[in-house]
Amino acid sequence: MAENPPFRALAVCGPTASGKSALGVRLAQSLSGEVLNLDSVQVYRGLDVGSAKISTVGRRGVPHHLLDIFSPDEPANVALFRDAALEVLSDVTKRERLPVLVGGSGMYLTVLLHGLAPLPPSDEAVRADLQKRSLPDLYAQLREVDPISADRINQNDFMRVSRALEVWSATGRKPSEVFGEHNFVKAEVVALIVVLCRPRAELYTRIDRRAQTMVEQGLIEETARIRSLFGNPTPLTTIGYQQACQVLDGTLTEASLVCEIALHTRRFSKRQMTYWRNEPRKRDWLVRPTEDEPGDSIEGFETHPARGQKFMKGFRAFTLTESKLVELVRDRLTLPLARTEVWHVRLIEE
Repeated sequence: MAENPPFRALAVCGPTASGKSALGVRLAQSLSGEVLNLDSVQVYRGLDVGSAKISTVGRRGVPHHLLDIFSPDEPANVALFRDAALEVLSDVTKRERLPVLVGGSGMYLTVLLHGLAPLPPSDEAVRADLQKRSLPDLYAQLREVDPISADRINQNDFMRVSRALEVWSATGRKPSEVFGEHNFVKAEVVALIVVLCRPRAELYTRIDRRAQTMVEQGLIEETARIRSLFGNPTPLTTIGYQQACQVLDGTLTEASLVCEIALHTRRFSKRQMTYWRNEPRKRDWLVRPTEDEPGDSIEGFETHPARGQKFMKGFRAFTLTESKLVELVRDRLTLPLARTEVWHVRLIEE
């Protein structure tokens, strides 16, 4: 029996605060699309301010899927997300609407496009033991047993740090080796990915503004409400919520909150840009602009060689107005997508 062809989608990705949500809505409006969330915190109900979840008004009537699908205390993971996402993709595609994937989670995107690596089942006893330990302690152990995984995982991501240690405990092998055996070759979804690239100074200004807005809109109050209902669920270890918890616990002053959130977010944005510098070539995605196409350098995110690996230095990106981007995307999607294609784009005013 012939295999079903992969789903086709448009994706809007890039670092935190680059403008993905708003652009995703505008593309969906212009291309008869519906938005599918790719943010690993916005999947949780009640975590709105700290995840910069798009408001009902901001959605402009465009249907949004995969928001608020888990309770903060549910053991959500990428496998559950992937199952839910494939179901929505199927429904949107059958209705002849364009799926527009929007978000910054590289892991969610990769497993949606290429599937999951086969992993040992969770050991409840091991998981319970890990949950009793502090996140810094767990991350230190991961760095000791598998520095490669430690470099790839955000030290504030309790879920991924603890899962990596579960894999190590169950197999006796480094998680990076176990994951590395899955080449993510088979395409379940083929996407045209628009990666928003901004010069670092410009992006950092937007990050600072977002951190200030979160606090003004009630981040501390939202965090306190989640804790009163669920204790200290895993989502509260993410950037923004973690710092708000520190304020509530008295280990961080409220006056320092905005600066701490902005600092950690800037560091995270650098890791996200590293992903978009290196991941497409690892997955054999076509990257544009190619060497033969005109593009402008995006300054401020140089990466230096480490562990003998070779990295791109900086970015080249198409410099486009939003209306021109819509036109080019529409034209490209009239043709087949043989494999996932990544466009690095810097938007400018009309």
